[in-house]
Amino acid sequence: MSTTSVEDTNSQLLECLASLQQIRVENLEPVHFWPRYLEVLRVACLAEIGLVAVRGLEEGAGWQKIAFSPASRRSSPFDQRVGGKLDAAVEACEEEESALLEGKEPHWCAVRLKTGVEGQLCLALFYFGGTDPSRALEGVKILRLLNDLPINYQLYRSTFEEITRREQFTGVLDLMALMNEQDRFLPAAMTFCNELASRHQCEQVSLGWLKDGYIRVQAISHVDDFDKKMDAVQQLERVMEEAFDQDAEILLPSPDGQFITRDHESYARDRQVDHVCSVPLRVDKEVVAVCTFERNTHPFTEMDLRILRLYCDQAVRRLDDLRQQDRWFGGLLAAFLRKKLATLVGFKHTGAKTLAGLVTIVLAFFCLVPVTYRLESPVILRTEDVSFLTAPFDGYIEQVNVRVGDELAEGDTLLVMDQSDLFLEEAALAAEKNRYQRELEKSRADQALADMRIGEALYEQAAARFDLVRYHLSQSIIRAPAAGIVVEGDQMERVGSPVSQGDILFRLGRTDRIYAELEVPEAEIHLVNLSLDGEISLASQPEETFKIKVTRIEPSAVAKEEGNVFLVRCELSEGFFSWWKPGMTGVSKLNAGERTLLWIFTHRTMDFLRLRFWW
Repeated sequence: MSTTSVEDTNSQLLECLASLQQIRVENLEPVHFWPRYLEVLRVACLAEIGLVAVRGLEEGAGWQKIAFSPASRRSSPFDQRVGGKLDAAVEACEEEESALLEGKEPHWCAVRLKTGVEGQLCLALFYFGGTDPSRALEGVKILRLLNDLPINYQLYRSTFEEITRREQFTGVLDLMALMNEQDRFLPAAMTFCNELASRHQCEQVSLGWLKDGYIRVQAISHVDDFDKKMDAVQQLERVMEEAFDQDAEILLPSPDGQFITRDHESYARDRQVDHVCSVPLRVDKEVVAVCTFERNTHPFTEMDLRILRLYCDQAVRRLDDLRQQDRWFGGLLAAFLRKKLATLVGFKHTGAKTLAGLVTIVLAFFCLVPVTYRLESPVILRTEDVSFLTAPFDGYIEQVNVRVGDELAEGDTLLVMDQSDLFLEEAALAAEKNRYQRELEKSRADQALADMRIGEALYEQAAARFDLVRYHLSQSIIRAPAAGIVVEGDQMERVGSPVSQGDILFRLGRTDRIYAELEVPEAEIHLVNLSLDGEISLASQPEETFKIKVTRIEPSAVAKEEGNVFLVRCELSEGFFSWWKPGMTGVSKLNAGERTLLWIFTHRTMDFLRLRFWW
């Protein structure tokens, strides 16, 4: 083989290795992965034509060709004769992962590819031109080294999909936590639209709710107030009703064209929007709302649609509950009774049939039957023991190792101060200290009493400054005084910035001394005493409840936007759980004694009326 041919071969091999490395780190779809991988194998083993085919292990399963290289030779005799060669390749590769195919033409070889898919056989078949079998023999050796990339690809794809699913789940939890902070429908709907718009790069996200048989726009992202009679809003409602009438997700441009998109197309054309997606929101399999997403940057994919569907399915219950709660007591009662009566006796003549008995039963039940009144209020987890870590001296931040929320063990390094100036000052003071010591010794030798006392004073001053620098060096690494969690102090973005002595850098909390802090409204605080117990449920795991007992009631109120509240401290009766973190929020319910349902439903209204009309 000539020098030029060897260099060309080596260059091809280097290009193949580079292509393999790139394939390993890219998250390619299977339709793109197999052609690129086959092309690398064909070039590496110097074959003219290559093919990858898969077959199930069950009896009678046929071959499916998933990649061909080069694509321009697909109609070549290789493709026409490959059927018999694949069956022969299965027998040849039973003991060895790659082998030459016996026959009149010794320029065929096959390799069994490792895919990691159970119940599937994957083969790569290559054709070498000419009659010299040495090329095929060398190709077999190379193929044995490269046949494990598909299984690594499958593992990488599985890992990437798992990470994507976890990120989606985390995003849903974050959104639900934000929505749980809202106790009214419209603020929660605005939070839902704003968060989805920012998380998915949408120019606008709109939410419409079913009212009297029609979809009416309730919230538009980043728009606090809008006129519902505007042409744009009415056109948007027609878009939502188009998805509502078909009870299906609608994408524009439509990938399959099976749904009617006339109103979507008209809206996109008038509003100059490139991509529109409408997702129905369902409660108990009934569509109650529609969410419309608008985007100009890139189209909505099937993955985007699945993620948006997940967000909508998780949020619709919370939104529906808040919408129900926003209605006045009479409306809530009427809707509840209408639904239950319609279920029991049907739609016809329900009022005439049940009115007499219903009034008696309801009044007796509401007025006479006592039930436990559960006082509901927001709750946040607090830690009792908090440590403040300050800057030990004036200097610069060199390294930060933690963020807010990180768990720490005793002695863990939180922050490192810049020590370069201190080292220089230490060296200078050491030299100065030695110089004063020599002068002092000289004065003692000369028995110069005045010079000796001056020398002693200068030496002590230099020694004190030297000790101070050494002390600052010992304090330049800030460590955790005890196990806990970083409550405040995100200093990652302050690396290299100056700090002054005494500046608070971190606030650490003990995670094993957590208690619950309730925010009880001023109007309900008279119902709370130290004998009450109850339960809390946290937003991070709302399916679980934990017992609490009131231990302290703060004597003064705290002003909030919704009104004054009193802070009530409660101990957690079930001990400490490792996943608890200071700052977690949720809902608490205190058992505030026995009350009739009539009092429970009317006491807030009655208290308001008493204050309003008191004279």
